Amino acid sequence: MALAISSRRSTVAAVGSALAAMALAAAVAGRSCRVAEPGPEATVGDLLQAAKAGDRDLVFQLLAPTTRQRLEAEARRATDLVGASIRYTAKDLISIGNAEHIATPTDITVIEERSDHAIVEVVSPAGRARMELQRVDGRWRIDLPQYSR
Repeated sequence: MALAISSRRSTVAAVGSALAAMALAAAVAGRSCRVAEPGPEATVGDLLQAAKAGDRDLVFQLLAPTTRQRLEAEARRATDLVGASIRYTAKDLISIGNAEHIATPTDITVIEERSDHAIVEVVSPAGRARMELQRVDGRWRIDLPQYSR
């Protein structure tokens, strides 16, 4: 008889523990469903890492549509200048050099963020630079106005 009682207690305890674990998991999952979108400083960091890795495709993807359009226009112009013997693409105009001698940023800070526009400052031992970003389809993209004529 003692064996039956302890077996029943073990079963009740196991079921109780399982229910408590499921309740805890549901409570934790309910609080952590919302994931914050990365801010403009994360996009600048991604751009710097992509450039350092030589990933021209990712660099192009992180650019704002206005910058991409300027690069595409310049690529058509470059193709026309060489007599169409070589067809340039916008990605061909992205120059990624050797990053070994470039100082790693010590700080990437959002200076201004309004609606779909942000300004991020990048600080490194070489100095400071500001980058403009646009939010496009919910994601931050980098606008480089210097990529124009």
